[in-house]
Amino acid sequence: MSLLDRRGLPISAGDQRVVDYFDDAVDDVLAFGGESEQLLTRAVEIDEDFLLGHCLFALTHVIGNSSSGLDQAKDSIDRASGIADSVSDREQLHLSAVKAWFESDLGLASDLYQKIQLDHPLDLMALFAGHWLDFYLGDTKALMGRVGRALDQWDHSTPGFGYVLGMHAFGLEENGHYGQAEELGRRSVELNPADAWGVHSVTHVMEMTGRTEEGIEWLQSTLPGWGSSTMKLHNWWHALLLHIDLGDTETTVGLYDTRLVDDDRVDAEALADRVSALARLSLLDVDVGNRWTALAKLWEPLMFDARSPFNDLHALLAFHYSDRSDLAQALMECVRHQYDRTIPMMRVGASVLEGVDALFHGDNDAALALLQERFSEVNLIGGSHAQRDLVSQITLEAAVRAGEMPISKSLLAERKLKRKTMPYAYSRHCEQRIEDKSI
Repeated sequence: MSLLDRRGLPISAGDQRVVDYFDDAVDDVLAFGGESEQLLTRAVEIDEDFLLGHCLFALTHVIGNSSSGLDQAKDSIDRASGIADSVSDREQLHLSAVKAWFESDLGLASDLYQKIQLDHPLDLMALFAGHWLDFYLGDTKALMGRVGRALDQWDHSTPGFGYVLGMHAFGLEENGHYGQAEELGRRSVELNPADAWGVHSVTHVMEMTGRTEEGIEWLQSTLPGWGSSTMKLHNWWHALLLHIDLGDTETTVGLYDTRLVDDDRVDAEALADRVSALARLSLLDVDVGNRWTALAKLWEPLMFDARSPFNDLHALLAFHYSDRSDLAQALMECVRHQYDRTIPMMRVGASVLEGVDALFHGDNDAALALLQERFSEVNLIGGSHAQRDLVSQITLEAAVRAGEMPISKSLLAERKLKRKTMPYAYSRHCEQRIEDKSI
């Protein structure tokens, strides 16, 4: 039986309640509400042959590109595969796309979601999945273009319009269109105060344009909307970066302990935010106590994953900063043997990881050479400009430690040109060290 979802797209399901649960689950995923699994469970209890429900369940377990949810994802993909012949072409493409993601073929998954979107621009599930794949692949142009191509089919009367504006705002920000990004991001939050991604997009604009105090005020004013979402740790991470920029390390450490440390969140994405925060403090020579040791213990069960260079970078930092050279060495062995160098993400990621590893072994010259080799391609490891700025900091750190003053000055000048303040504290920290060494 074919029924219609709330945006008028046909869905193969035997009961309208199934479609309603599915619609609620899609909205919940976009809102980072944390209830999609329960909603989808109710849907498949009514109709065990509900293919899109199985696909969305699999999607929620492959997002993050870690192995922790792969068993659940495989079960859903297997169940969907058994009923694929009885559904529409669009629904079959959803299955093929999430299966490709499961198999770590992110490029193919991205293309398949794009194919769905071109024929069905109101498919919010495909739009969201494609947006996140663009983010993970570091495809800045696609982050803006994918949503932009669908936007003229959406308006205020289309359910979910605010979420689409929030996604487009993020794509615009990552491409440097800060004014338009802020305008759309604010509109998305006005339409839906619970749009944590829209809040996040505006925060990025404020970071990149040096409006540090305004960024902190923005996050505080919107906190009731995103404070209970699964995005809350990441938005608090952004608040932490802003406080680092202000030089307020006491507040920064307090935010880490009270907002980023969450016993219920030990997944790769949450741990990466914690590593990123501590690494920035450590690069500023701030004593973070035993926090690295605690964090390395949480990363250890994930160390043989080697699916995502972005995740592996943060795991490696946790191991080295906690003096767990055994775990760092084991992770690097996984990278060296499991990375497929024909995949751009892994080719660039391998060079970055080797460079970071060399830095912690005291081989500053090798570290600088390896990090500079792929410096212009670092976007391919995924993440945002704000997240990847950590690699920029580490590269500058390697240059300063290696005593390469011309390179250090060049990297610092480029850094200050690209990002007028964020993170200002580290630019200032290196500027003083460069001056001292030049005397």
